[in-house]
Amino acid sequence: MASSAAFFPSASHSNFEGLQFNVTQNIHSVDADPLQILHKHRALEATHTSKTAASATKCKPGTRIKAIKDIISWAIDRAADPSLSVESVLWLRGPAGAGKTCIMREVTRICRDQGLLAGDYFFSTQVSGLDDEAPFVVTIVSHLITAIPALEHPVRETIRSNPTIFEQSLDVQVEELILNHTTSLPPQSPAPRILVVDGFDECRNQRQRAHLLHLLHSLITPPHCFRIIMASRPEYDIRTAFNRPPLNTITRTLRLENYEASGEIYQYLSDEFARIRETHPAKESIPSGWPGQSTLHALTDKSSGGYIYPSVVTKYVDNPRRHPVDLLEHVLKPTSTATSGRPFAELDALYEIVLNPPDTDIPLMRRLLHLIIEITSLSSALRRTCHTAERLTNEILSASRFDEFLSLREGTTEMTFCDLHSVLSVNEDTLCPWIYFHHKSLADYLCSPQRAGDLYQPQEDTHSDILTASIHNMELWDRKLSSLDRNFQNVESTLLYSCQIWKHLLIERKYCPSSVLDSDARIAWRCFAFARVYPPHKNILNDFIDSFHSAMVC
Repeated sequence: MASSAAFFPSASHSNFEGLQFNVTQNIHSVDADPLQILHKHRALEATHTSKTAASATKCKPGTRIKAIKDIISWAIDRAADPSLSVESVLWLRGPAGAGKTCIMREVTRICRDQGLLAGDYFFSTQVSGLDDEAPFVVTIVSHLITAIPALEHPVRETIRSNPTIFEQSLDVQVEELILNHTTSLPPQSPAPRILVVDGFDECRNQRQRAHLLHLLHSLITPPHCFRIIMASRPEYDIRTAFNRPPLNTITRTLRLENYEASGEIYQYLSDEFARIRETHPAKESIPSGWPGQSTLHALTDKSSGGYIYPSVVTKYVDNPRRHPVDLLEHVLKPTSTATSGRPFAELDALYEIVLNPPDTDIPLMRRLLHLIIEITSLSSALRRTCHTAERLTNEILSASRFDEFLSLREGTTEMTFCDLHSVLSVNEDTLCPWIYFHHKSLADYLCSPQRAGDLYQPQEDTHSDILTASIHNMELWDRKLSSLDRNFQNVESTLLYSCQIWKHLLIERKYCPSSVLDSDARIAWRCFAFARVYPPHKNILNDFIDSFHSAMVC
């Protein structure tokens, strides 16, 4: 057996006596059920049968009728005769908050009930893992073998002969699990053919989106006769792809903003204000006809055909701590904001009202809002190197732990956001008890210096803030270790998250401002001491130290 020095030629005074090395391998048993392997890798939360789908916002009865009818008519025609038209893709495009996902969930339900649905996938940046391409193919395959029973046996045999297929490229998965088996299906067969893909822009990586479009194109290319219904924001790379060959000649594009929705939005607002009149603590002092037809028409006009504006308005007004009549008057108060050349001027004006409540510490609010944006955004990157990243991120974004991470007095975050629940959630959802924005357009607004004004903050400042807070937490632990304080129960995740985010920003992203480097070396090695006295997280912190040491050596 080779000596330890042969493996570590540059090491000196190395002593490996007494060390044990545990090597594990991910080995698929030849007796494993192929479908168990498939189900292990699929993303169930991306489907219409998930818990997320069950609790998701649905289309209000009687709304979006024309858009849904057009999509379903297209699907029925293509399912009846796939060769009827060269159109193999329907792309529903629309701005953020326009209600695309609500429509697509209804379309999925109707296609399922009519036996047209071959598979569906709902991308999401709000659910862990659903902003990445990795589970897409296996999830679609899990649908196909149910929708088209003839595919189950060949798919089983393919997985049995290649049990690591889901660790291989998506191209291999599509080729071996779908394309090789669907060629035997007659083009005129009654098998379900419709694949529904929603939130395509929420697959964060543009290269992955281009790759997925390539794979989807292979599924609609004869002799494979699937048809795709897709919904997304018109992001540059997506609309460019649909405007160029090969997709431009085979795609029907529906613009959601072209569908007249004023009547539906008016009814939505009328119903929501009626609910507020009936349930608000101040209901006895709310006029029976409030807010009146003229106000409902004004709010409908400002909605511009989308539901995000009326949704924000009604949530803002439905505050049990404030009188709804006063809050609505605040929304309707004339503003000097210019509207020319600003497509989101009305929404921006509303955000300016909601995000500037009386007696609020604006610098603190700005800091907290941008930290939420960046910590949420960094979560996906952290998941690639830290298997506990999702749990740690969610814990840090709980209001009390958020205060602890930033060394704020407990309750500061909840007090700062107490009047912002119309645009974000703070410990409101028992299933998701962390802080998150109700509308993605809020992050777009805050990250635009032209739109957000005093609430804008450069990303570099936020990253520096995260690093500074992380270093401070590690310094606190350094002092605790020095004083032999072993009460780790309440601040465990704060330290672990500080270590992981410090490593990611400083080492993996090479973000190294001089203002945060002074004490890192001493802190890092003291964290190593913490790992030794607190074994449950030894591997995580040892990896953190190894990365730090490698960076310093380089």
